[in-house]
Amino acid sequence: MPGVLPVAALLSVLAANAAARAPIDVFPESEKVVRQLEADPRRVQLSAAYYRLDGKDRADAALGPSWGMTRWRTEDESWSWQWNVEAMAYSRFTLSGSLNAFETVDFVGNLPVAARHGGFSARAMLFHESSHLGDDYIRMTGDQGFRYSIDGARLTLSVEPLDWLRAYCGATYLLHTIPDPARRAAQAGFELTSRAIGSRHLRLFYAQDVQFREAVDYHASWRLMAGVIVGIDGAPRSMRAFVGRFDGHSPFGQLYRRRERYTDVGLSFHF
Repeated sequence: MPGVLPVAALLSVLAANAAARAPIDVFPESEKVVRQLEADPRRVQLSAAYYRLDGKDRADAALGPSWGMTRWRTEDESWSWQWNVEAMAYSRFTLSGSLNAFETVDFVGNLPVAARHGGFSARAMLFHESSHLGDDYIRMTGDQGFRYSIDGARLTLSVEPLDWLRAYCGATYLLHTIPDPARRAAQAGFELTSRAIGSRHLRLFYAQDVQFREAVDYHASWRLMAGVIVGIDGAPRSMRAFVGRFDGHSPFGQLYRRRERYTDVGLSFHF
């Protein structure tokens, strides 16, 4: 896993060299070079989802932009690089009619650099995450939580052998971690996307992601999603309506030791 850092540094060097001799786009579309991972619970997005967990109605809300800063290309466009800035607030609520209890929120900040050559791509980034329990949850349970703050580096490699298929794998190494000293994690998955249907405004998709974290003894956490993409074919903006299944340790930092299983439905918006 420490090998993540040299590879991230190499991507940064390649991007800097490319910038010195290649056309530059300022503020490009955020996913122009590499799309984010569809089924990754921690992907930066604007979304909302509903599910039942432990006999209660729950809802997750993700509020986060990914902002393209700079894109470099070789003159023949066989290679391209991009630097983004990303941030997100990722929250869980317990729904109970007139009072929706705020349970927890994670704050995420990413500095990713992406590179693409044909059907191969890589995305390396430095990131920070912190997690906090909500006041409503503390009042209801008396649980004060604990300090959760991590900083790390992540590398993801993807291959797209066909227009409708992407497979990927990745590794994470934490540079700073509170409270758990465990630093390593691995990730893999794939995505299937259909061709445009009918008016070319609809496509179907299926995505599967699995993660193994040292902090939970490398027990697998699975996320499956299937649904429809609504948007003009080839345009950056779209909406996704999905049904999903999660089985693993909670993606929320304050709850990461808990094993959770639920089926959710939701919407996500891509800009």
